[in-house]
Amino acid sequence: MARLLPVLPLRDTVVFPGMIARISVVPAEAVAAVELHLQSGQPMVGVPLRAALDQPEAADLFEVGCVLRAVRVVRLGDGTVRVLVEGLQRARVGGVKPDPDAGLVAMARPLPDLPGDPAQVELLATRLRDELRALVTDDKTWPPALVRLTEVEEPPGRLADHVIANLTLPWTDKVKLLDTAAVQERLDAALLAVGRERQLRGLERDVHQRIVRTMDKQQRDYFLREKIRGLQKELDEGEEGGGKASWDDTTALEQRVREAGLPEEHLEEVLREVGRLGRMHPDASEYTVSRTWIDWLLAMPWRTSKPENADIKHARQVLDEDHFGLEKVKDRILEHLAVRQLNPEGQAPVLCFLGPPGVGKTSLGRSIARALGRDFQRVALGGMKDEAEIRGHRRTYVGALPGRIIHALKRAGSNNPVMVLDEIDKIGRDYRGDPSSALLEVLDPEQNHAFSDHYLDVPFDLSKVLFICTANVADPIPAALHDRLEIIEIPGYIQEEKLQIARRHLIPRQRQAHGLKEEQLTITDAALEEVIASYTREAGVRNLDRELAALHRKAARQVVEGRTAGLRVHNLDRLKQFLGPPRHFAELAERADAPGIAIGLAWTESGGDILFIEATRYRGAGEGVSLRLSGRLGEVMKESAEAALSLIRSRADALGLKPEDFKGWDFHVHVPAGAIPKDGPSAGVTMVTALTSLLTGRRVRPQLAMTGEITLRGKVLPVGGVKEKVLAARRAGVHEVLLPRQNDNDLVDVPAAVRRELTFHLVDNVDQVLKLGLE
Repeated sequence: MARLLPVLPLRDTVVFPGMIARISVVPAEAVAAVELHLQSGQPMVGVPLRAALDQPEAADLFEVGCVLRAVRVVRLGDGTVRVLVEGLQRARVGGVKPDPDAGLVAMARPLPDLPGDPAQVELLATRLRDELRALVTDDKTWPPALVRLTEVEEPPGRLADHVIANLTLPWTDKVKLLDTAAVQERLDAALLAVGRERQLRGLERDVHQRIVRTMDKQQRDYFLREKIRGLQKELDEGEEGGGKASWDDTTALEQRVREAGLPEEHLEEVLREVGRLGRMHPDASEYTVSRTWIDWLLAMPWRTSKPENADIKHARQVLDEDHFGLEKVKDRILEHLAVRQLNPEGQAPVLCFLGPPGVGKTSLGRSIARALGRDFQRVALGGMKDEAEIRGHRRTYVGALPGRIIHALKRAGSNNPVMVLDEIDKIGRDYRGDPSSALLEVLDPEQNHAFSDHYLDVPFDLSKVLFICTANVADPIPAALHDRLEIIEIPGYIQEEKLQIARRHLIPRQRQAHGLKEEQLTITDAALEEVIASYTREAGVRNLDRELAALHRKAARQVVEGRTAGLRVHNLDRLKQFLGPPRHFAELAERADAPGIAIGLAWTESGGDILFIEATRYRGAGEGVSLRLSGRLGEVMKESAEAALSLIRSRADALGLKPEDFKGWDFHVHVPAGAIPKDGPSAGVTMVTALTSLLTGRRVRPQLAMTGEITLRGKVLPVGGVKEKVLAARRAGVHEVLLPRQNDNDLVDVPAAVRRELTFHLVDNVDQVLKLGLE
């Protein structure tokens, strides 16, 4: 008679009638079925799953199961339950459906045994007991439950079930036998399973005995490998066929090693490893380690060099095609080519392109490779903290690999590529080592002819590689590494250069990327100049490229929607329509329209920039003088402000100031853009000018920007980054620039067009600064 019972899904164990099994119940629905069984006292039905699922549905369960009774229940702290269950009776399962109390319930109809021919059944049961007794006698490792079956009298059906439950059979086979009601058929299956198990155990024992007989004391370390070979021989994949293939493979590998061009002093070591490889079995873990190492050695371009095109005219043509301006960099590359023609075996220099983002440092390396006809590889060093990234891991570590330098050479396929080491100023260091120290061997021409990667452990000649480093700032580069670099500064582009770069490179590239034709988007020079001046303020052209991409996207959309056959951008109004309102303004007079405000020049990682330094004063609580500073100023900049106030107080008489102008007043100096850290001594003259303007009531000339360090004696000292600062002043619309006289030589690096456009004032002391700076 069918009954509605809670369902306990079985994932790991098929429970047979009469069997005691321990089951871990994890899913909440299954735990609910156990709880309902304990509360109601009615049995539950254990149903095997077709697949291991935490939340099975009706289709995930087999149509057969076993009615169960919980013997013992242990509740764990994580909500799971361990249940010791006893199988009671086979059952046909159907009508599985969800239940709010039990998770799943099903109609379970008892499936009684079909006894069959009594004589045949008894004969099979006797044979099964004999086979089982022989099995457990030969091997003492079987579980006690199986051994007890040979000592007690069990009904034939129950005997077959116990044997099947304790042998290792496929999941589906066990479910099929659970679904088998015929006792004779189950006895046949159990007898077959015991016979197969005896044969496998006997075969394993024979193979083991054969191997033990052939081994001596010196071969005990190879026991597992010999056992595998013995098993392969029994499977007709023996030592003769496999050994011949392995010998042929080793011979071919040895030939490849001899032809790879490895250094002679290390060739014998590699050949010994190849011979050792031939004595290993392919399934051994050491085989994979050795074979991977040999494959890496064979993949390296030990003698493969790409012919170099030393034609200076061709190189000049390629460099001009790819980059506008940058004459200093191009001249240095052409000089290198000239030296290579005169001395082909000379050491290659290590160039370092230093400049703000977006000026084309990495793309210059790619152009140099194209000009020379060499392969190009880029290695990103930013954020690297592990020395093994450069030198590689030792082969003793699991998952060991060579360093990035060796990886790049393998990708290039030649031993003389142009390799760009990007962001060399952003290398870190921690407990895993110092990558910058490892780079010393890579970049030093006196050492890199025998660079040793920890993984390869065979020196590789890097002297033919043309290394090019890139950096935004020189200060973070360690001194020892900086000493090996030839620094070439790329400070940035002026507006005319950006216009030509946009015309020659950026616009054609964006047009191709957006699938537009030339007539579908027209940008006039006036519009381009407006984009450069009003929508970008940078040393490079990265933001300019983004703005041009935005214009091309707008044009692409209008063309696709059929609103226009061609878009023309020719003035600021059209730019406002597509790019929004301007984000940068050149008018500075409005910002310096009151006493106490001066314009300074600063150097940043992204080029130069202008700073507005504002000074004010108010009555203090006491009779003394105090100075307050704000704007995230560094220690050096704070000291410059203190020196500026002390200098003004010491020259009060010459400036027409009285003690009352200081006594009882508190001064506050603020540098806007307070979220950006600022530091350096070059704001000294600007702070002196701003404070003097505040105290005298004379405004600072609005179109004048200045930079320079001051001393307490009133001297103006030279500063760095003059070219970047001058270009920033020009971008901001400044007409006059005040510089220390000792920086006069730095103006040679400023483009002639900028020098003609700006007026430069060179000063020696603060008196000259105030005379030129105040109205």
